[in-house]
Amino acid sequence: MDENVLGRFAQAGYVMGRNRVRDIESYVESFRPNQIKSKKIIVDELLNHKMSWNKVLILGSWNGILFYELFKKYGDVTWFDFLDKDPIVHKHRDIYFENNNLEKNYNSLIMDAVDFSDYENYDLIINTSCEHMPTIPAIYGPTYALQSNNYTAVPEHINCVNSADQLAKDNKINKIWTKSQKKFSNYTRFTVVGYRY
Repeated sequence: MDENVLGRFAQAGYVMGRNRVRDIESYVESFRPNQIKSKKIIVDELLNHKMSWNKVLILGSWNGILFYELFKKYGDVTWFDFLDKDPIVHKHRDIYFENNNLEKNYNSLIMDAVDFSDYENYDLIINTSCEHMPTIPAIYGPTYALQSNNYTAVPEHINCVNSADQLAKDNKINKIWTKSQKKFSNYTRFTVVGYRY
């Protein structure tokens, strides 16, 4: 992340602290080094294949700010739909955009990812939280960028995998553009980019 993003992060964090916005720890956690590295893996792999995306859905998006910033710097996304069941993460993103005078090119979808079904309207679907939810098999058409891990010690990780191959197979991704793994201190993060045909 460059100094402009650091400035925007600090500006929004200051406003959240001053206004006693709930769960500011979640906002700060979303910018931790491993989060940045993991999101950059996805963006780098996607942009190796296509630089511009029209409509992007991010499942289990958290606040989604890192994806916005990385695509803005390295590629192009016309529109994001950020889907997360926690309303506060959407508020954090709104504060980030409003207090940094950024053009709002997104919708906030406050719901559980397993209840969403309108996938055919997207050219790219990202889910970097596969371990947090039941498997949502790919449909024909969109490109998928998925991440999961083998960090089973975390109670919220209900759907861990042991390899990128398992991640692809479980999610019905049978045309793989790329797959990789990155070892962190307590776990390995697996990435798959591709689609179902």
